[in-house]
Amino acid sequence: MEHFSDRLADSIISRRSLVCVGLDPALERMPPTLVAKYRREAAAGEDEAVAACFVEFCAGVVEAVAGTAACVKPQAAFFEQYGAPGWRALVDTVACARAHDLPVILDVKRGDIASTGAAYRRAAFGGAPGFAAPVAGVAADAVTVSPYLGDDALTPFVDACAEGRGVFVLVRTSNPGAGLLQDLEVDGRPLYLHVADAVARLGAPHVGRHGYSDVGAVVGATAPAALHAVRAVLPHAFLLVPGVGAQGGATEALGELKAGDAGGLVVNASRSIIYAWQEGGADYRRAAADAAESLRRELGPPA
Repeated sequence: MEHFSDRLADSIISRRSLVCVGLDPALERMPPTLVAKYRREAAAGEDEAVAACFVEFCAGVVEAVAGTAACVKPQAAFFEQYGAPGWRALVDTVACARAHDLPVILDVKRGDIASTGAAYRRAAFGGAPGFAAPVAGVAADAVTVSPYLGDDALTPFVDACAEGRGVFVLVRTSNPGAGLLQDLEVDGRPLYLHVADAVARLGAPHVGRHGYSDVGAVVGATAPAALHAVRAVLPHAFLLVPGVGAQGGATEALGELKAGDAGGLVVNASRSIIYAWQEGGADYRRAAADAAESLRRELGPPA
């Protein structure tokens, strides 16, 4: 089974890109042409119409950035709020990205123990029991997880690395309130570094041919000191770095975090890419492609 970290590294190297495009569809930010098209279908079901609008919008973005982005990161909540049609739209969006050979990091921030954790894992990766065969699930390549419950909450997801999947553990997040718990001093070190230690331990058995672990860390660009501290603990892990673009994180120091032949990080931008059309009024696909390419050039080559 090919390692997730190798698929991600190959995508980064072939596209010479560290860009991860976040797919966070919101109805109020859809292009007017799509809103007009699917409003006509709303009488048959609001949730179905919105979900269909999201599928077309995300497919347009994916197709536009497929040559520029290294991976995509659908945020499940934006789809889940529309119930079963939204969940089907998420599955279709993941399938579209994979059809364009883009690794998919499903942003769900799961984390629970025993059978519940295993069920979350199957929802993301597939394998739930069926009558005749296992169910496919969302079929993502990797998933984001929360470490708050401890190692046993991460184990169901880490075990999936043996099946070619990947895991990104929340270590030091990009939101304003992150420091309330994550920066707490524990035995003379911030809590987030203890989490990074756990990531290193859990990921050690799952290393691909490029030298990266399949267990990575989410560390926000809004906390540059934490980024450097985590990289020191995790020299062989991929870092998923949110917080640039709309959240205001700077990209200047990210070059110092590159490690290995594929850089060892992907930098996520969501709203600043998928809604770039709102700035200049261009076609949303062309605007997304231009914004992704601009970020790709800003971040520089992977190595």
